[in-house]
Amino acid sequence: MSHIVMLLSNAFRPDPRVLKEAASLCGNGFQVTIICWDRQAELKPEEQLPSGVKIIRIQNIQSSYGIGIRQLFKLPRFWRAIQSYLRRISPDVIHCHDFDTLPAGLFYGLIHRNPVIYDAHEYYAELVKPRLRGITGRILPKVIKVLEEFGAHYARAVVTVDQTLADIYHKRNNHVVILGHYPVKSMALLGNPVFNRSEMRLIYTGRLSRDRGLLIYGALLRKLLEQGLPARLTLAGAFTPESEQEIFFKSASDIIGSIEYLGWIPYTKISDIYLTADVGLVILMPEPRYVAAVPVKLFEYMASGLPVVASNFPSIAQIVKQANCGIVVDPLADITPTANQIAGWYQNKAIPQAMGENGRQAVLSEYNWEHQIMGLISLYRSLA
Repeated sequence: MSHIVMLLSNAFRPDPRVLKEAASLCGNGFQVTIICWDRQAELKPEEQLPSGVKIIRIQNIQSSYGIGIRQLFKLPRFWRAIQSYLRRISPDVIHCHDFDTLPAGLFYGLIHRNPVIYDAHEYYAELVKPRLRGITGRILPKVIKVLEEFGAHYARAVVTVDQTLADIYHKRNNHVVILGHYPVKSMALLGNPVFNRSEMRLIYTGRLSRDRGLLIYGALLRKLLEQGLPARLTLAGAFTPESEQEIFFKSASDIIGSIEYLGWIPYTKISDIYLTADVGLVILMPEPRYVAAVPVKLFEYMASGLPVVASNFPSIAQIVKQANCGIVVDPLADITPTANQIAGWYQNKAIPQAMGENGRQAVLSEYNWEHQIMGLISLYRSLA
């Protein structure tokens, strides 16, 4: 039995994509251990999931979660700690999730002749740009770009989430596997009685920040309330950075009674939250990293039978229009027409109900994890 070690720079609460990959590999005859970084020492140092996946959390390196110059001094300590675990486990394959674990995996893999898989959830060089300022913001993304190209070249294969990112990594590696951010079919098994409740509930889940449309969601709620509609906004996730929380609630002080903030929700519980909602929001700002990718929450909304309101980026718009599961809007435009369209849904409930069902059926037939996972299984069988 081949032993795969996955490297992850968060605490694995669990991380949905990593969990699905690891559990699927275990279910197909592989042994999987996840070594991750619990920066605040909040979870169990070791545990084994019912799927057979083993978790090891590095907890003796305290750090915040984020990107910045301070992390440059913390990451090497995390990478060194990984080496001792890898030597102890002696894995057959090292699977690095995102760029910040790739140096550690390649260092061990090149020395011990282990194949290394680079799982690029996003294009990291573009991801960090908006989060950095000053000379760091000018220099660090360029350094990361060069290092990521080097790492992708020396990896045995690259796993990524869509064709846009696959085209980027094909320039450095001939073996690229696309594994979409799709939900499991079981998330789409139940229908959702949208627009059949006393309140019309809008929902956004994920990291909460202005570049992810946070202020737009507040403005949209305000417009609906001004029309006399019984609307409510549910937010589930963490404010990133924390200063975004004060900015948002200050901007929404006049409608605070119609906003429900749930905080971070475990992935195993998120389906229950979706089934209480009527509209899924994913109006991201036109940052390069958002324009080029399709967010996982879009598919989760679809699986849960929610009509979606999403940014009109080409990759997102293609899916929404093809499935006829919602509307796409310009995130920089006046929000009034969008509010009017949702108000129209409230008056003609059959429209959003049909859209929600269209999205759910699209997940059951195409946009599901089971439809995707064989690409990863085939990759690992070829390595074995």
